[in-house]
Amino acid sequence: MVILIKRTGQLGNRLFLFAHFVANAAEYGYELANPSFNGYAPFFEATSTGNFGGLPVRMHAFKSPKLDRVFELVQHPRAFGLLRQAARLLPRGTTLLADEGETDYDLNQPAYLDAARHHTVLAHGWLFRDKRHFANHGPLLRQLFAPVAPHRLAVAQLLARVRAEADVVVGVHIRRGDYATYCGGAYFYDDATYARALHELRAQLPAHQRVKFLLCSNEKLSAAAFAGLDIELSTGHFVEDMYALAGCDYILGPPSSYSAWASFYGLAPLLHLQRPAQPIALSDFQVFLDQ
Repeated sequence: MVILIKRTGQLGNRLFLFAHFVANAAEYGYELANPSFNGYAPFFEATSTGNFGGLPVRMHAFKSPKLDRVFELVQHPRAFGLLRQAARLLPRGTTLLADEGETDYDLNQPAYLDAARHHTVLAHGWLFRDKRHFANHGPLLRQLFAPVAPHRLAVAQLLARVRAEADVVVGVHIRRGDYATYCGGAYFYDDATYARALHELRAQLPAHQRVKFLLCSNEKLSAAAFAGLDIELSTGHFVEDMYALAGCDYILGPPSSYSAWASFYGLAPLLHLQRPAQPIALSDFQVFLDQ
């Protein structure tokens, strides 16, 4: 059995982490529990109901969900460091597994699979990956991580309204908030940066096509900053914005697992703006399948 004990990052990070473990568990048939996702559980079909389509996957590590609170003790790096030092005190047959640095941990390793099948593994981190099987289980993952009905309906209504007025819909992820300090603000782009990129993209699409840009942001936007572009604002709900992006024909935004998940889920070609003056080329948009 494997238990995911570390809350790493926000929604995109946790979706990818959970999905890679689900794909691996589906492939190899071991039990999986993910109490680290409980904060987001109400927003998705499988996690809100506990129905993972017959897979041995559940949200809580213990029969009494209240006992999951014990994992609060390992969220802080210093507390986890103390746990690692005292790992020998864990119950027999329990393995503490942490990803190291920026290197992916391959979930197909025989030693890991043996432990997952026959012992208890406490997984701490977010770079655990099964890139061998992730895309193959894409249809299953999209089914399990579909938004619950109210948010799914809100997304469907938004996209229907936008598509009634457009031949091509480009989803734009304008991430502010925490990006003011993330990587020293390297990806905290101003409105002019996004507007320049969108005008450049619009110029590469056929002139006769009606192109609409669906703007999704965690801050209020000024329509005036995007003069000359046909724009629509998304609902502003963090789940609805992600899945609205998934329903677009193209996605553009700064490097983020948020837009990467949208691309994977909706099979929508994505381009990450790695720098403010980056040239925009339609040929650079690719569906994201293997983070």
